[in-house]
Amino acid sequence: MPYPRRFRSARSVGDLRFFVRAACLNSSLAFAFAFPSLSIGADQDYVGLKVMLKETARPKLGNQVFEWSAVRLPAKVTQAKDGWLWVGTAWVRPTDVVPLADAPAYFTALLKSGRSNIVAYALRGVSWQALREYDNAIKDFSQAIKLEPDNSSFFTLRGEAHYMKHLYDAALSDLTEAIRLDPTNLTAYNDRGCTLKNQGEYHKAEQQFNEVLRMAPKNALAFANRGTLWFAQDQLDKALADLNKSIQLDPKQSFAYSNRGRVYMKRGDYPEALADYDKSIAIDPDDWTAFNGRARIMATAPDFEFHLRDGKQAVELATKACEMSAWSEWICVATLAAAYAETGDFEAAVKWQKKAIQMSQPAEEKDQHENEHRLELYEAEKPFYEEVKLVE
Repeated sequence: MPYPRRFRSARSVGDLRFFVRAACLNSSLAFAFAFPSLSIGADQDYVGLKVMLKETARPKLGNQVFEWSAVRLPAKVTQAKDGWLWVGTAWVRPTDVVPLADAPAYFTALLKSGRSNIVAYALRGVSWQALREYDNAIKDFSQAIKLEPDNSSFFTLRGEAHYMKHLYDAALSDLTEAIRLDPTNLTAYNDRGCTLKNQGEYHKAEQQFNEVLRMAPKNALAFANRGTLWFAQDQLDKALADLNKSIQLDPKQSFAYSNRGRVYMKRGDYPEALADYDKSIAIDPDDWTAFNGRARIMATAPDFEFHLRDGKQAVELATKACEMSAWSEWICVATLAAAYAETGDFEAAVKWQKKAIQMSQPAEEKDQHENEHRLELYEAEKPFYEEVKLVE
């Protein structure tokens, strides 16, 4: 199944500023802060590293200087040149960044310095969230809300953390409050749509994405997420139309390609699916969904595409997808089970399929039915292959 995407994973620079800008208006950041020097050498050593910006950072683009809140966080360093690091939308000095792994300690020290402020809580929460430490993220966002209870963005962030823990009722509560505080909060509408989709409330989810598109008719993410709803309801033509529109509006949105690849798979268009997964990986090598899709094709391609099957490579790709998603996505684990079945290792296939079933509770009924069907096949030492309806 395609995967809905929350805003924080795919927002533009303008979208990403909003929560930290609100916090800056209520916080004093004009002070020096000492932090132990990091064990990083030349500028090139930063390339590929995920970082948070320090509160004193001043990103540059040409002759323009911005607040640190103008950069999507966490950011990934993709270039290093003449003492500057490119973090996706601007240049920053190496002294302005903190490796993501060290960021919680940095912001903890900032809070302990005696200048506790809302920005430190919010950014430590963002750091925890990026590190998948959701309980810690919820604590920090709750503290930020306590300090500024009318900040819509802090409720949005805590809602996202609840979403990632599959605490959907809590997520909906936070996101609904975020919208009450700010009826123009597109992020909250989008994330509420993702949450409702995961609860099987497709019509209500569609209303959320439609509301985003009413306020922002060219929002590529809303088109892509609405496409996942059509797919879930087996309305493949509508799904394809929305995903095509999303890609037209934002050709750099990797997950729209990976979700379109899944639609192509469902239609039996395997060459097109592989091409989309490759595009997704080229745009964002850190997005596990495309690696999972490629692995699924190599493990489960139907008989008319049997030449695409490669169990050994499927195991490698599925394992990579599991690692990239921190072994937290049952769909990746199910693909790994299918890959082992294709290699003939049914003992491993049964092991991982049972793990996938355990992780997917509670799952949508049709997903759970397929999970159980796969387990029966592996226990009978039979591989699982896709059944598709060919489109003429």
